[in-house]
Amino acid sequence: MARDPEIEKLMLLVERLVSPEARKVFEVLYEEGDELSEYDIMDKTELRGSVVRRVLNILAEKGFVVYRKQRHPEKGRIIFYWKINYEGLPAVIEARKRAALEKLRTLLEREEETQYYVCPFDGTRYTFEEALEYDFTCPRCGNILQPDEDREIRLQILRQYVSMLEAELSAPRRSRAR
Repeated sequence: MARDPEIEKLMLLVERLVSPEARKVFEVLYEEGDELSEYDIMDKTELRGSVVRRVLNILAEKGFVVYRKQRHPEKGRIIFYWKINYEGLPAVIEARKRAALEKLRTLLEREEETQYYVCPFDGTRYTFEEALEYDFTCPRCGNILQPDEDREIRLQILRQYVSMLEAELSAPRRSRAR
């Protein structure tokens, strides 16, 4: 069965922000739809306990999952039960988008204000000031530095991403019920 593209984006986000193991853990929690103990997660993912605990703590730190603890009735030890933070997830994703937007705006501003020169051999970029300092010669290989011919393409791509994120963040929130 094909998965909703929005859910697939969420899984990919978890994988990129944390790790492939985090995606496995998150998928198990999503598919279960209810809270699971770390032991249940270990069984379902076949990951070691230390990996599962590390991943769950990172996911909790980033706001993707929440937990409750309960003392085991017979053994007396504390068991943690984990679930996806459905209530807080939209805010977490929005905050990530806002942070990405700020980084892209900063990068765009730097790209617009700075003239770069590129080594034709390895593609290393140098600011005009750096190129001038090296007499427009690559300090690594000695080739003559060339003006960055890809600047306009890079600026266009950055502007598109900035516009896309601005549009997503300004659009009214859809209700996400599970």
